[in-house]
Amino acid sequence: MSALVELRPNRRLLDHDFEGYKLNLQALPHFSHELPSPVDRVYPDEVQYSFVHAKLFALHNHLVLDYWDYTLNYYYIDKQQKVRHVSFENTNQTFQNDVVYDVPAHVERKSGHFNLCLSFPSNSLALVSDGTGYLHIVDTGARSRPQGRNQVWQTLQSSLILGEGKYFIIVDSRIQERDNVETLQCLLQSVEQNESHFNSVLTWVSFENDGECWKQMSFRQVQGKGIVHYAAIETSCTALYVASDNTFKFTSDSEREITKPSKEEPRTCIYTWLQTTEDITITLKLEANFNKQLIIVDVAPLSIKVSYAGKTFVDGKLKQKVDSELTTWNVQDSGQVDILLTKSDSMLWEDLLEGGDPNGEQIMDASLVEEAHRRLAHLCAETQVSADPPVPGLSTQELEECDAASEEDTFLVRLDATTHTVTHRAPLSVHQFLFSIKIETQEVPALALRHDVDACIWQPYAQLINSNTWPVKHQGALSAFGYVQSSKQNRKFVTCPPNFSYSVVCEATRHIFIYQSNNNQDCQLRKRTGGAMRNIKIGQQHVFNIDKYGEVLGVSATNEYLFILTQNHLVAIQIQ
Repeated sequence: MSALVELRPNRRLLDHDFEGYKLNLQALPHFSHELPSPVDRVYPDEVQYSFVHAKLFALHNHLVLDYWDYTLNYYYIDKQQKVRHVSFENTNQTFQNDVVYDVPAHVERKSGHFNLCLSFPSNSLALVSDGTGYLHIVDTGARSRPQGRNQVWQTLQSSLILGEGKYFIIVDSRIQERDNVETLQCLLQSVEQNESHFNSVLTWVSFENDGECWKQMSFRQVQGKGIVHYAAIETSCTALYVASDNTFKFTSDSEREITKPSKEEPRTCIYTWLQTTEDITITLKLEANFNKQLIIVDVAPLSIKVSYAGKTFVDGKLKQKVDSELTTWNVQDSGQVDILLTKSDSMLWEDLLEGGDPNGEQIMDASLVEEAHRRLAHLCAETQVSADPPVPGLSTQELEECDAASEEDTFLVRLDATTHTVTHRAPLSVHQFLFSIKIETQEVPALALRHDVDACIWQPYAQLINSNTWPVKHQGALSAFGYVQSSKQNRKFVTCPPNFSYSVVCEATRHIFIYQSNNNQDCQLRKRTGGAMRNIKIGQQHVFNIDKYGEVLGVSATNEYLFILTQNHLVAIQIQ
């Protein structure tokens, strides 16, 4: 059973006195660079009509920052399928543009092709996907050195990874060194149509350097229905991190056989329980012609026993402490019993009882409680409950994919490559996923999640050695950003810099909203009652008009500049 990871924010990183943002009409300084060759962009065609395709194409970030370099060095791929390096000198605000790589075998674009992708697994290697199914491993030289930034890159290996007619983008890559052997890990994302829906496929490929060339060593695939919000390879290269609304499972592994879980005996669930961080509701169903006087509810701080007419429903040691004096229960006319337990500490429990209970089932959604107990009623009723007759309804073929409800809540999970199982899961249903950001070069990208009105930045780290703990650390917060971004219905890119000093909502063609959360203590407000003045903490909102430069194709936020890539320009907006 997977362990539940609770995302509890560090209150010291939250500013509870922050009141909001005030519009600043002062224009931010910006510097534009006209690209000698426009950005290459691929649009989905008639065979790529799913929401998964739409997200992959519309939200593709064509501007790639070299995190291995300490200066502002960016890369993009132009219409001639050449990788161009653009450096920005912040002392005199000038740009330099050079071609560093010509993607091999310029293939004419066909139906189904993807955008070209670029990724940097180390300071001397690059991965290039040409959108036609080929993955190129490229030697870039030492990019962090001035003499190595503009040198021509050399192709080391080209591979048709998924076979003819299957295309992908690069999601993540990293170099692993062990026993003086270099292993290149690549995570690719593709889309496959399966019956009436589309599956997102994550392909994890590893290459090993034998001193002469790179040889493919392993091939793994993980599949699931719907979109992938976030995916990354664990730094120890022993697991995948995936955030999605649906379950993702290993479907192939060239190194280890995937064993199908044995069929478990059906559980005899006779009660359900639903939890929040503050309380737990236990629900059970009594037999017909019940007598309220025969139900016994005995709750202590660390134990519970619920029985009716000699039949025990719940009995055992609680997983955590409860305030037994606040326990209440209610018996409805239908025979449904709801027992409310108040937790002593605000947290989510992995189980209701210590060691689990096969008689109980946790329900994630309160609307499912009644349906679950209708199905389980025969376990405690005197008469057999027959299933409802089938009701004619709409054909699933008449529904669009966006009409289909998600089968599960949103979770961030850790998929172990050895056992092919989910070892940890962090619920994201109440924490809307906003964006991901690289804040540490060697680590996986961090996740920005909405927490109430704020946005919190969470950094996943590798599972601790000799421990079952998966540390997901709260690194920072964007004050009130969870609230303000939700009102921007036309947002395309959302991001922030590594120091979290500002946040950005970028529309496709009109405006870029920049929110600086630095506190301004000079602003005062007068209370409606009493007329007293008090200092408040507010931030600054800037609006930048991007219309004259065209549609935004890429964005990158640094601590001092916000870079915007359009079809023909790279714009650097200085954040004062």
